[in-house]
Amino acid sequence: MPRRPAGGVPSGNGGVEGLTSPWLVDFPFAHRQRVRYGETDLQGVVYYANYLLFAEVGRVAYLRALGVVYDRDFIARGLDFTIGEARVRYRAPLRFDDEYDIKVRVGAIRHSSWAFEYAIDRADGVHCAEASTIQVMIDRVTGRATRIPDELLKLLEDVRGSGAHPHDERVRS
Repeated sequence: MPRRPAGGVPSGNGGVEGLTSPWLVDFPFAHRQRVRYGETDLQGVVYYANYLLFAEVGRVAYLRALGVVYDRDFIARGLDFTIGEARVRYRAPLRFDDEYDIKVRVGAIRHSSWAFEYAIDRADGVHCAEASTIQVMIDRVTGRATRIPDELLKLLEDVRGSGAHPHDERVRS
């Protein structure tokens, strides 16, 4: 199971001045992306459902940066997780070729589920959306909810409590 990494540079509030909402500060991890043409709609802005794909990209990058290896830490143990709930609040549009950061942090943690919270901010600092997903740990054989393994639970609690993360990743893909 992964270990809690040390060090890192907080992603902050994306350069937007005067933000006080807890949704917009204290995101320990940021993953840089660029809007692809196929992610936009007829109005020339990112199609609304794609923000959930952006959340997935951020979630996978964050787990990877924390040292979580999907096959080793879930599949090999007969576990998996599913998304039990997903929410998005739109604030400003993203358009083709805009660079943006998917910022991620751990939210509430329960026995068999945990939340990730996301801020999606254009590279120029404009806050475009906030989102959240609730991951439910499941047994791969029965498909039923099961407890989060102790090692993962400790990792999630550690990074949530300290705001620690491996680094402020700015990957361009």
